[in-house]
Amino acid sequence: MKKLIRNSVIGVCGLSMGLASGGCETKAGSGALLGGAAGAGIGAIVGHNTGRGHTATGAVIGGAAGAIGGGLIGNEMDKDDRRRDRDRYYDDRYYDRRDDRRYDDRYDR
Repeated sequence: MKKLIRNSVIGVCGLSMGLASGGCETKAGSGALLGGAAGAGIGAIVGHNTGRGHTATGAVIGGAAGAIGGGLIGNEMDKDDRRRDRDRYYDDRYYDRRDDRRYDDRYDR
């Protein structure tokens, strides 16, 4: 019975990691998938090692905590990407032409 539970947990974790490697459109979604899968695996191991056989409970709690943490981290990464893209747009649009070597300053006089 223990071997069946162990193989089931390993199979579920492997399947979720395989699905998560496909990724999502945003880093928040990918982070939630990867965090949930990793949290479920770690939670199952911790729950099983408590000595009372709480493998499923540990997997559920760990998966939920991992998904929340991964989603929060991925969301912050998405915000950083959007801010970097916005700043890059304004930096490229309003640059100082006098610093550009291709700019001919004889018309500024």
